[in-house]
Amino acid sequence: MSDATPSDEDVVRAARTRLEAPGPAPGIAKLLAALREEHGWRLSEKRLKNLLTTAGLRQEPAQRKPWVPVSSVDESVPLPDGVRAVYFDQIKGRGLVATKPFAQGQSLFVEDAFVAAPPPSQLAKLLSGELCAHCFLPTSGTALALACPAGGKCHARFCNRICHARAQSTHHALLCPGANPHAEPLLAHLEQYQWHSLHTVARSLARLLLTASAHPPPSVSPTTGATVHGVATKDAPASFAETLRHLDAFATVSELERRARNPGWAVERSMFLPALKKGWELLVRALDPRQEKLPRKFPVQASSFPAAELDRVLSYDTFLRLLGRANINMESHGGMYLVHAYLNHDCDPNVVIRHVPSRGGVRAATRISAQALKPIREGDELMISYVDPKLPTERRRLLLWRDYCFGPCQCQRCLTEQPKTESSEFNAEAASALAADSKNAPVNAADAEAASLEQELRASLGF
Repeated sequence: MSDATPSDEDVVRAARTRLEAPGPAPGIAKLLAALREEHGWRLSEKRLKNLLTTAGLRQEPAQRKPWVPVSSVDESVPLPDGVRAVYFDQIKGRGLVATKPFAQGQSLFVEDAFVAAPPPSQLAKLLSGELCAHCFLPTSGTALALACPAGGKCHARFCNRICHARAQSTHHALLCPGANPHAEPLLAHLEQYQWHSLHTVARSLARLLLTASAHPPPSVSPTTGATVHGVATKDAPASFAETLRHLDAFATVSELERRARNPGWAVERSMFLPALKKGWELLVRALDPRQEKLPRKFPVQASSFPAAELDRVLSYDTFLRLLGRANINMESHGGMYLVHAYLNHDCDPNVVIRHVPSRGGVRAATRISAQALKPIREGDELMISYVDPKLPTERRRLLLWRDYCFGPCQCQRCLTEQPKTESSEFNAEAASALAADSKNAPVNAADAEAASLEQELRASLGF
């Protein structure tokens, strides 16, 4: 063994690759041996355990529940003043805690989206040039608007040269049907089916791959730049490793596991699986730099990337995780935000997310403001509501279970309002069973509880 001592980032990345590979996950001893042999690292078992715990990757194989999203703290993401990131446990994942008091109505931070796809209802307008292809605001509201210079089958327009430059570096250079004809079938598919999460995945992967282009996206690390307003920024390019680290830190679950929680999955499954395959094939056709007969102006080369990482990020299994990641992290207008994604749920939240007003009274879909709904004390966790808090308890719990892969919600409001009748969509017995499951109940018991809950949901929704 060599005397090489790896960085924390190198250990977590290598471990994540092995733990997320198809097949049974290795235990600590086997994982440690594999990393030492493959990389020649000087690495102790204690250090590996600590790093895996911090990154949210340490779970015993028998306790692994595929429907529980996995997240991690990304130390390279700059946080706004007054908050710190915390990793709670394998079930809850990460969150944000106040390090100072905030008054009611006070702004906690303003953040630009790391990845954003337009709302499906607006995609046709974006593709036709009525909306800016980067910030989604009307192009008719500015005299500085310009058309995509690639021309041809691309009708995209941009508010100004700044929006055009940002779009080129983060997504448009790969997803422009004028410069990359392979993207045209994907965009047509997105427009036909209004598949928002697939569009978000396409822009996520485009941003990742464009780190090897002549005009890469900007870095958001604390020393070189930020998406959080108020943090000093510098004009420095992002690396492939940095961008992949940001994306991998988002809470992630396979879209198949997420869909299986829908009580209509048995009916939906036969139609949805071919759709998944089709979406993945169109995505790879548009973005994969390894394919033959690439367009002449394709902006990246396969040789610019680690071969193993390129295989991983464009695989079908990763595609399923990217879809699940998009669906559980997208803000209501569709953006994925590096800091916002840390916020956990409470049905009586202390934080609300607003969209910053912009041109012509139209609110930007790519910039948010987090504001205190009530006084926040130092040490309080910052919480938002993932669902409409005006909904009845049963409905909130159902949506959280189905769409965000946790439940029943155990916030103080839900416990106070918890229904007592067995006819409820989430009765007390089901809530108790699921709570036990969230505390690592045996796998066979969890399976029985999930099956019992599915029967309740089917009856309540008319299936």
